[in-house]
Amino acid sequence: MKTNTKTIQLTHKERISLFTDAVLTSLFILIINFLVFFATEVYYSTHPDWRNTLIRFGNSLIAGNHIELWSWSNGFIVMIAALDMFVLYIRLFMHYKRIQEQHIIRDLHYIADGNFDYTIPYKLLGDDQKIVESINILVSNVIHSMSEELKTERSKDELISNVSHDIRTPLTSIIGYLGLIENKQFTNEEELYKYIHVAYSKAKQMKSLADALFEYTKITDKDYNKLETRKIEMKAMIDQIAAGFDLEMDEKGMQIHTKTNFDQLVIDGSPNDLARAINNLITNALKYGFGGKNIYVEGFRVNEKELEVKVSNDGEKIPEESLKHVFDRFYRVETSRNKSTGGTGLGLAIVHEVVNIHGGYCSVASSDELTTFTLHLPIKHGDKLEPSRHEEDN
Repeated sequence: MKTNTKTIQLTHKERISLFTDAVLTSLFILIINFLVFFATEVYYSTHPDWRNTLIRFGNSLIAGNHIELWSWSNGFIVMIAALDMFVLYIRLFMHYKRIQEQHIIRDLHYIADGNFDYTIPYKLLGDDQKIVESINILVSNVIHSMSEELKTERSKDELISNVSHDIRTPLTSIIGYLGLIENKQFTNEEELYKYIHVAYSKAKQMKSLADALFEYTKITDKDYNKLETRKIEMKAMIDQIAAGFDLEMDEKGMQIHTKTNFDQLVIDGSPNDLARAINNLITNALKYGFGGKNIYVEGFRVNEKELEVKVSNDGEKIPEESLKHVFDRFYRVETSRNKSTGGTGLGLAIVHEVVNIHGGYCSVASSDELTTFTLHLPIKHGDKLEPSRHEEDN
């Protein structure tokens, strides 16, 4: 948090207090000086031999420099005056520090009253400046935590609202068609089967939403340390995932192509979660790549630390204004709001969360030729290669 520092502006009352303290301290010092000088003079007058010894010692210190030494009493006065100035400085310095602390306490009360956007702006003396900086950092962290908590609460409310909306529509249809069947409002068996089929399709749509929601909430509750990570051979995973879509590709009249710039590349990660992310991207390309004939799944080792997994399709271009929202929960590109696709708006959000907990990030680019989703994943090397769960399941 950046703070514009300034010196404390003393109030009129504080100036009077500081001046009064200076006067009283000076009077106290003068009284002490008078008592010291009086006691010293009395001692000197009763012990002349000790006084003469001190004078001879002082003269011997500057012998040969042809400098006339002050009287011992003058030297003593200079020493006492220097001590007096030091005591007065320390007294006023401590008084000023107390004033600083009072200003800090007032500002802390102001912040505690709910003014969390306020920072203590003073440039203070000594360790008080470190205290102020620590307080400002603490306030900044509290504000950040509160902001994140508020964001989470809003996110939960938005999630509930979106789920309620997406469930209400198919549920209304199911109830409506089952009501027609319940009341025997059909003319023949063919119409009955039609009502049953519609209700069944809407029920499947609700199940798809429930499954996607379950996966999303499960993945957002994870972090990398909680993942069941293993060594994953990425070329084998990409090839096997792509092969699992052969039937759907044939039904859609599309082809899937795979390519990597490595023969074997092992990373640490959660096989199930990374496979789900790549699956979701391919499924997304199948559902929304309108007019496309090809899907490309590619793996590129960028350098020693980064791997890119790209899923591209040559279908309809995603509008520019939609690109920055495609990984948002429940977001659907306007031209893709066809309920027949069965889209939940959570598939790409799951992809984003999976990549995020693996320490990577997602990007998307779309042109008239290709729409490409890219997963940027960190490469973490293991000591030995173990089969991934995806491989074991096959």
